[in-house]
Amino acid sequence: MKTRTWQRGCRWLLLAGLVASGVAGCKSPPTTSPPPGALVLPAPAPKKSGKAAKVAKTPKATEAPAADTTTAPVPEHVLQPGDEIDVQIYREPDLSGTFRLSPAGEIRHSLAGTIPLAGKTITEAEGELTRRLNEDFLVNPRVIIKLISTQSSQIVLLGEVKKPGVYPLAYGETITLLQAVAGAGGFTELASPDRVRIVRRGPDGQQVTIPVRVSDLLKGKRGQRDIPLEPNDVIMVPEVLF
Repeated sequence: MKTRTWQRGCRWLLLAGLVASGVAGCKSPPTTSPPPGALVLPAPAPKKSGKAAKVAKTPKATEAPAADTTTAPVPEHVLQPGDEIDVQIYREPDLSGTFRLSPAGEIRHSLAGTIPLAGKTITEAEGELTRRLNEDFLVNPRVIIKLISTQSSQIVLLGEVKKPGVYPLAYGETITLLQAVAGAGGFTELASPDRVRIVRRGPDGQQVTIPVRVSDLLKGKRGQRDIPLEPNDVIMVPEVLF
């Protein structure tokens, strides 16, 4: 009797083990869904690699470059004979005033003396006058120079040349009579080259007339050489006399 009861108990245990094993084999995998009522956060966006970020910042090939808004600096005026300038020395009204560059390109200052300024820019002229005043007279003077008017250099050809007119000269430029006539196209057929006159202003401001025989210049007679012209000379070529 005990033996049967034991055998029956074993069968029940074996059956229970088989059922438990089958249930375990049929159990669905655990779900990742959050439980009801839980706060769900969005998934973080994937980070861009450094290479991708650099590519994104690179402008497209069709993108036009930015316009260059820079402008070339304006060249500063170079002083020349005849220019009129205003010189202001800080807290020194008696030393300030208006000056005109002489034919030699100089100004004469009551304290600093004769100062050559032709060929210098305004900034350079300020520096030169400052240096002169600082040497023996003033302590750290402040000099401001402004251009009032300028008298450009030129030569004028009148009469029997093919292109009469006014020809400007750059500062420091030198030109001779024959070069000027050649630049004006040469003499006309009616010109009288041996009666050319150069009219200029002398050192005292008086008008001076210089007669020239161009044929002598061309042939080198009597040791004559081509004549250098001065700024604002007037060359007059008369008509031949019949």
